Amino acid sequence: MAKRKLTQQQKRRVDDKNRAPKVEKNIQNSASHLGEEQPGLVITSFGKRVLVEDKLGNNYSCAIRQHLGKLVAGDKVVWQTDLEANMGVVVRVEPRTHELSRPGFRGQTRMIAANIDFIGIVMPVVPGIHPDMIDRYLVAAKQLDIPVVIIINKVDLLETDDDWEAIAALLEPYDALGIELIPASTVSNEGLQTLQEFMAEKNSVFVGPSGAGKSSLINALIPDLDIRVGQLSEATGLGKHTTTNSILYHLTRRIEGSDEMLATGNLIDSPGVRQFSPSPCELSELESYYPDFAPFLGHCKYKNCTHSIEPNCAILEAVEKEEIAVSRYQSFQRLLTEFKNAAEESKP
Repeated sequence: MAKRKLTQQQKRRVDDKNRAPKVEKNIQNSASHLGEEQPGLVITSFGKRVLVEDKLGNNYSCAIRQHLGKLVAGDKVVWQTDLEANMGVVVRVEPRTHELSRPGFRGQTRMIAANIDFIGIVMPVVPGIHPDMIDRYLVAAKQLDIPVVIIINKVDLLETDDDWEAIAALLEPYDALGIELIPASTVSNEGLQTLQEFMAEKNSVFVGPSGAGKSSLINALIPDLDIRVGQLSEATGLGKHTTTNSILYHLTRRIEGSDEMLATGNLIDSPGVRQFSPSPCELSELESYYPDFAPFLGHCKYKNCTHSIEPNCAILEAVEKEEIAVSRYQSFQRLLTEFKNAAEESKP
């Protein structure tokens, strides 16, 4: 029987596995050349290395101890300089809070950012705000236990009081839930200072549908973004726009009456958030992600009520009395159906 040939992709995987122990061995052998341990912040990851910022704001390309696994933007680490190679080695990762992840290959989750303080859900008044999409983001954020704000973008396109009132009515259920609503416009600059103040001393990530204006917002908040991208490309050795990994950018603003810049927080830009969506879950868990349902849960006639066709359903009665927004109820039912279908498809 003829020997089966490996594909180019299989050959690369074999080569990577063979190289991995050598990388770790080289790190161990160079231990005598390492400097003192110091804190650092991961700016981005590329290949098997990360770009780490020290406390003075300098960036270093660092190898990673093999047992540490994948590191992402926002990770707080302890690292050492490699005095011989003029690089560094990450030796420890500090405990993470609020990890942002998305579905990965074969059902596995892929972490894309760490230590997130809040998610900014960017919703544009044009082409339109979709409550169903907001609710999907809210459920996904609650699954990850990450706080959210809703950024109403492109408000310069609201021309009349009726336009504003229509948007206010659409967003009223979220205002009632106590979610921060921030109107913004990169054309009129409305809300940008409020957004900067809200983001101060926080790590944030923006999510939103195509056409929401996320890129415009990011460019408005980071005017020298192209320069920074070029600097990162040089530091990592990668060409511009060749990485799909998350990148952490520092937000700054000029101190009034001075040329000095003040750090005002961090924004993690990640292509991975395009697939940011809730993970399938059971009915009882999904109910818990709708806090406006809480006062009525447990009052239905049937214990396992799906709040769809059952008689004497407390949720349905609350919707009829306008104690729960119809849009919220509809998004709940869509997600419930979606999760049921996913469960059926996963059965052998």
